[in-house]
Amino acid sequence: MSIPFPFSLGNRSEYLAIPALTKLGFTVPVPRQEDHFGVDFIVHLASLEEQTVRPTGKSFGIQIKSNTEPIIFDTQHKRDCLFNSSLPLFLGVVSRTNLTLTVYNTLNRLNCFWSYGDKRKLSLIFGGNGSGLPKPDFDAENNHCLAYTGKPILEISIQEPETLEEKTKEIEILQSTMKSWIKLENENLSLKEQQIPLFFWSANYKTNIPLPNDSEHSSYTKYASWDSFPNICQTSKKVLMALSFYLRKLPETTDPQMKDLMTSALDHVQPLEKICDNLLQRIIRNNREE
Repeated sequence: MSIPFPFSLGNRSEYLAIPALTKLGFTVPVPRQEDHFGVDFIVHLASLEEQTVRPTGKSFGIQIKSNTEPIIFDTQHKRDCLFNSSLPLFLGVVSRTNLTLTVYNTLNRLNCFWSYGDKRKLSLIFGGNGSGLPKPDFDAENNHCLAYTGKPILEISIQEPETLEEKTKEIEILQSTMKSWIKLENENLSLKEQQIPLFFWSANYKTNIPLPNDSEHSSYTKYASWDSFPNICQTSKKVLMALSFYLRKLPETTDPQMKDLMTSALDHVQPLEKICDNLLQRIIRNNREE
């Protein structure tokens, strides 16, 4: 494991990436013999509190490349590994000339999953037009999904700043930016894990600048199918159950308008919860009859 914030160089592209990645956190290389799942390093974000480096609880995987050639997933095994991983995934390109690590997101892999399924060949392609995440393309002739990364989310110098103040400022910018992208990744991975076909993406972002905190600044794409309908009903039922509990059990408020709103909300939430349950039962009954 590489401890955050040191400086060292190696000969391989992967090793050249280490001094850049340690500006983000604790960096653990994946053994070469276990490299078949497409991750070269697992990085655990860290923060510097006075003189102590502390983990933040946010991790991600990154694959390091020495060029921007497309990464092709042409077997089911490779695609299963890509789609089923619960670890946020990023790509890094090392420049020996400029001594920089350029980091790209791979969110469009999930957009392709919802749009085209997991049975088609997929390529992660560096770059793409637009100010935000480009829309993926589909090559119908070759049954091939093209998932563009968009512009870089981070550009990290492998070299160290000259002063401690510059170093601290650089680390804060890099970590806050990466943390915002990990949050967006985790939101989409959570939806996929629940089999909810909803995809959030950034329509406008800049390199080395954090994404906005609130989801109102995110764009989203929705998909609908009979296969996913039971998952939507089940998830909605859970959320409504929690909301109903809150509305009934929270201490009474001194705000009369808030009290009226909560009472009115409860009158609507409980019937909706029952409707979701009825929909699920009908779906189950229809599936049995088929």
